[in-house]
Amino acid sequence: MATGAEPHVPAIPGLEHVDYLTSTTAMALTTLPVSLVVIGGAFVGLEQAQLFSRLGVQVTVVGRLAPHAEPESSSALRGVFEAEGITVIDDRAVAVTQDHARVRVRTRTAREAAGERVLIATGRTPRVDGLNLASAGVETNDHGFIRVDAYQRTTNPAVFAAGDVTDAPQYVYVAAMAGRVAARNALGHHEHVDYTGLPSVLFTSPQLASAGMTESDAIAAGYRCACRYLPMSDVPRAITNHDTRGGIKIVADADTGTVLGIHALADTAGEMMLAATYAIKSGFTVTQLADTWAPYLTMAEGIRLTANLFRNELPTSCCA
Repeated sequence: MATGAEPHVPAIPGLEHVDYLTSTTAMALTTLPVSLVVIGGAFVGLEQAQLFSRLGVQVTVVGRLAPHAEPESSSALRGVFEAEGITVIDDRAVAVTQDHARVRVRTRTAREAAGERVLIATGRTPRVDGLNLASAGVETNDHGFIRVDAYQRTTNPAVFAAGDVTDAPQYVYVAAMAGRVAARNALGHHEHVDYTGLPSVLFTSPQLASAGMTESDAIAAGYRCACRYLPMSDVPRAITNHDTRGGIKIVADADTGTVLGIHALADTAGEMMLAATYAIKSGFTVTQLADTWAPYLTMAEGIRLTANLFRNELPTSCCA
């Protein structure tokens, strides 16, 4: 089964009395609100917050910005948002009220945001209503997502599931791969999805992109971690583009030098992640990455320059 997911609506007191927007209904608007409060600071919330802001809407974001990103990147992205006039309240919404033509959102620390409309962007929930999973012996986890093993098999061995209805990373390419694996395994094969070096892209401007483990992921997995961070002001292509916002971070195993994760906040950061995924899946060390060809004048050259920092060398490009 692959029934997908839909916008999650949290149980915030008062929200049921407000004509709130979701990521779906917001895209169906035919007129723009004067002001908008976005509850949620993850992928959808940030992309739509910047979109509406650039359309001339006064936007306030309530929530931690990019909470699962590297702190260097999320902090820099917050600076970008604030420079564009987006107000950021790094707190959790606890109540919503309608006050005439304005919606007011109150946070845990009694801060308040007000706007003509409110957009709920607090994740997604699996679409399982009407499936009667219990009678089929198909179990879900605490968040309602269908449990699957490494081979996409549910707790009913005759039923396979894939995509956003399971608790897999919610990217279309993950759903496509898991769906292929589920279909083949249902026909007797024995395959699994390899998440090593999985890339992700937050399509803000600049983009926030990632492949592999974050520093906190690596520590939680038991690695002794070594990290290096290179500001985009040291990447020749970023200087040429007159856009040096953000930076690149490499997470490595301190004992072997193996690259565990590569993260970037930069213009076209998403385009850099294919090279990052290849390096991680191939088991590159930071030394190998630093000695690998990188075309000048490209943003991806910044990955090689960052790897060079592990040798305590200046981030010197071949030609600049």
